[in-house]
Amino acid sequence: MTTTSSAGTHATREPTTNEKRIIDDVLLLYQLKPSEKAYSHYTPEAVFHDPVSIAEGLDSIRSQFNGMPKVFAESITEKCDLLADSPPNVLALNLTQHYVFKSAIPMKSKGAEKTVNSKVTLHLNPDGLITKHDEEWDHKENMDGDDGFMGKMMAARKKVDAKLVEKAVPSDPSKV
Repeated sequence: MTTTSSAGTHATREPTTNEKRIIDDVLLLYQLKPSEKAYSHYTPEAVFHDPVSIAEGLDSIRSQFNGMPKVFAESITEKCDLLADSPPNVLALNLTQHYVFKSAIPMKSKGAEKTVNSKVTLHLNPDGLITKHDEEWDHKENMDGDDGFMGKMMAARKKVDAKLVEKAVPSDPSKV
């Protein structure tokens, strides 16, 4: 099987039963349905990195995903394929997610819409728990501190962004 992304065509494979469980639960986070079950797949010190933030630790990750329903009216998974060339203990996904922003106009339930194709990479420890969750929009590698001065500046901004969300959004999904 193959899938197409913003970065080209990729071979895919069917996930194992355990991989499918992890993928399905993580997709619930993207679909604005945060739950303890979904977060149970992460280690306490896991890191989430996307073009907007670097969330360090499970509570910070929880706040990032728990905050999404405050911004989006809908978030629909249009496609999610497991890439076949993933190394051991890594689940690399080609994810196409359609987001509908909440409207800033009173009495209007929907706002602008955006479809994003991402490479989502879940790094697993030997116990099958997520230690790192990378999301690369358009399959373009996230800049970080290893990318020179600008990378260091972007990484610092992303960490601050994650801390601001963490302070504003509860990490308990039942309080969202």
